Amino acid sequence: MIRVEITEEAQQDIDNIEEFLLQNWNERVLLNFYDKLENAITILESGKVFFEKYEDTKYRKFLLTKHNTMICDLRADVLYVLRIINNFQNPDDNYESISK
Repeated sequence: MIRVEITEEAQQDIDNIEEFLLQNWNERVLLNFYDKLENAITILESGKVFFEKYEDTKYRKFLLTKHNTMICDLRADVLYVLRIINNFQNPDDNYESISK
């Protein structure tokens, strides 16, 4: 079984998503996002998933929702969630935030 760790940057992304959903939608939509996040983490912890590479980096991506993608790095038996990016933002900005 793989252990999942969420980086500070990914936690900040989660906090920003939470704030956005509460301001622009409602608590039900936020809870739906958290259900999808928890489900993704459960899938990732199982170690029975194949990842697509994120662009030309060493990182892998996992589609969380139609709006958000988790960027991960697997090292030994730890999967680090590096970022949760918005799929509709400027792709160059997303890439730059991951590859620095």
